Amino acid sequence: MKRFIGLVFGLITSLLAAVDAQIVRKPIPDKLVVLTFDDASVTQATVVAPTLKKYGFGASFYICEFPPDFADKTKYMSWEQIRELDRMGFEVANHTLTHKNVARLTPEQFTAELDSLEARCKTYGINRPLTTFAYPGYGTNPDAFAVLERKKYQFARVGGARPYDPKTDHPYLIPSYSTTEPNNHDKERIFNAFQEAKNGKIVVITMHGVPDYAHDWVTTPPAIFEDYMKYLHDNHYTVIAMRDLEQYVDYKEALRAIPPPLPPVSIRVDLNKEKGRMDPIWAWFGYDEPNYTYMKDGKKLLSELAALSPVPVYVRAHSLLVSGDGKPALKWGSTNVYTENAKGKPVYDWTIIDKIFDTYVERKMKPLAQIGFMPEALSSKPQPYRHDWQPGQPYDKIYTGWRYPPKDYEKWAELIYQWVKHSVKRYGKKEVESWYWELWNEPDSPYWGGTVDEYNKLYDYSVDAVRRALPTAKVGGPHVTGPQGKRGATFLKAFLDHCQKGKNYVTGKTGTPLDFVAFHAKGSPRLVDGHVRMNLGTQLRDISSGFQIVASYPEFSKLPIIIGESDPEGCAACGMKTNPENAYRNGTLYSSYTAAAFARKYELADLHQVNLKGAVSWSFEFEDQPWFYGFRDLATNGVDKPVLNVFRMYGMMRGKRVEVTGNMAYHTAAVRDSSVRRAAPDVNALAARDTASNTATVMVWNYHDDNVPAPVSPVDLIIKGLPTKQVLVTQYRIDDEHSNSYAVWQKMGSPQQPTAEQIKELEQAGQLAQYGYPVRTDVAANGEVKLSTVLPRQAVALFKLTW
Repeated sequence: MKRFIGLVFGLITSLLAAVDAQIVRKPIPDKLVVLTFDDASVTQATVVAPTLKKYGFGASFYICEFPPDFADKTKYMSWEQIRELDRMGFEVANHTLTHKNVARLTPEQFTAELDSLEARCKTYGINRPLTTFAYPGYGTNPDAFAVLERKKYQFARVGGARPYDPKTDHPYLIPSYSTTEPNNHDKERIFNAFQEAKNGKIVVITMHGVPDYAHDWVTTPPAIFEDYMKYLHDNHYTVIAMRDLEQYVDYKEALRAIPPPLPPVSIRVDLNKEKGRMDPIWAWFGYDEPNYTYMKDGKKLLSELAALSPVPVYVRAHSLLVSGDGKPALKWGSTNVYTENAKGKPVYDWTIIDKIFDTYVERKMKPLAQIGFMPEALSSKPQPYRHDWQPGQPYDKIYTGWRYPPKDYEKWAELIYQWVKHSVKRYGKKEVESWYWELWNEPDSPYWGGTVDEYNKLYDYSVDAVRRALPTAKVGGPHVTGPQGKRGATFLKAFLDHCQKGKNYVTGKTGTPLDFVAFHAKGSPRLVDGHVRMNLGTQLRDISSGFQIVASYPEFSKLPIIIGESDPEGCAACGMKTNPENAYRNGTLYSSYTAAAFARKYELADLHQVNLKGAVSWSFEFEDQPWFYGFRDLATNGVDKPVLNVFRMYGMMRGKRVEVTGNMAYHTAAVRDSSVRRAAPDVNALAARDTASNTATVMVWNYHDDNVPAPVSPVDLIIKGLPTKQVLVTQYRIDDEHSNSYAVWQKMGSPQQPTAEQIKELEQAGQLAQYGYPVRTDVAANGEVKLSTVLPRQAVALFKLTW
């Protein structure tokens, strides 16, 4: 055994040595120092460069046009002086054009800063490619690494006050010592730093002006600078520029072999900085199969959804007017509300549709009543009508006679009129006035078998019918597919144009009533190298594009917007057996995605200044289906999945949204444009304060698109603005050990016929669980409290503070 262990240890040692040898091109000598100078101080030309030349030293000058007074040439170099540094053989390198903190930049903004400085160099005849970078103020950003790599930068410098070890330090996070105090204490510290250049480690020094007339807190007196240079010279140090590291370090191999370290996570919440209302945009749900509504598990789930929300929950279901026997199937439902007798006269039967709406109203829920699809007796192309689609079969199989325009628009209108009139009689005018009525689903797709004009015609007849029955009813549409796509955007604009200035097919007048605008937004998961990779960015681009289109119509820009389906992907009834990319649906990836997604919906609505009313999660339950089959649902056989607990968390968040900042938080624009694909996860938060109940809530998530094993993230949560001396802190958690019925089911051996005792255990595991016990915590005199926790990848936590 000892011999075996020795062989394994020897093999590991050999492998590590091989990796080190690939990173290091040639042995790194002792006494190797890199000198760098930041911010283009004028004395870098008048004092630093001549001194370096005298001693034969190399150096890098990190140039920026420091705002607001770069034009003051008593403080900063001219571009002619900067060009002269290049001609003298020194490295002129990138410090962003305007000294921007990279931690606060999106990838696009960071790229623009780099490009602008590079362009400025070329304008002034500095044509050598810029290959190294220094972070202004040492502010880093996980997104910056991909930008630097794409632009073929080799090395980037930060702070850290320690030597650089090429075998372990990421080439875009090279540590340095900074001269910050113009006195002998600082001088001693830098001399000690020089002596760390040994045993394969390199010392990098950051300086500014000698002296620095713009920023005296980073000045280096000329006499002390001379002492530094003389020491290096007399003690036979090799002094180089940052770009010269390429002689010793293969940066490409280092990028491949050394993962960027994740910084400690710090999230700050300011309860005094309001961002907007914490409107319950999440309290909207939908599903394909309307007959599940009044079945055993359907009624149970609807009761749970109603209970978790502080406001009435809105529910949207397909196929409310479809002909059939009322028996549900995947992607199918029916109510048989409309038939015709032998003489072609309408026969209305509200039995099934009443069962559906009764179930909602009994729970104080509200229909987002979908006017569709086409009854068989009214369809202009009725056959075939009933489909028998199953997962794995071609999706087009679902598109049958229910999707076509009516053969008689007057009969269609009368059906809608009678339905609304019946609803008012059954539920009362006030109740039905609180509903939303909408026409059809995704009419830009095969869900609609007619043209754009035929849809607009159907809308005009439907609106007129609804308003004749209830003049105060709210009607809208068109629920197109993702507006980032040409098809959805074109249809949405054509519909809005018709409502704005088109000829009404019923009245002959200009325009059509429109009370809200609706579109859909979907992500796009994939299976990559054996794991699920989500694409939150795709869904956010749909949302942003839809907001932008609505905002471009002044008369519609303030109307409520309903994202009628807002999900990680498109097919709720496609399980992971036939679609392995949908394996995310059972576990914590779905819950962390949902937490991160809804927070960005609020921010995108703020960005576009639109009125986001709700975002429908197209996820419900599938009655009498295999346990944890991988449908996009909130519960399986009456047992709640982890994702449902995110909505329970949202249900506790009231009042006003407040400001959140964090060093590991992805900017919303970055997630929209590039999703969450860098090495670091999106560890971020959404926070709210409710003055009415003296509570604050902070939802924290640790999300990444790639569902792969990863280290836990220690999180410091600093909350300021607390108007009290003590708070009661309760933490709730969704992770592999909490609020996770799927993990418990797997530990049971994944039974497809669990016992009654097992089902009881699963039901309990599906509830939102506390993490530890509530704790009374003292608040500092400045109104701050610091809470620390450890958050696993794809976990979500909710901190509730009461006083």
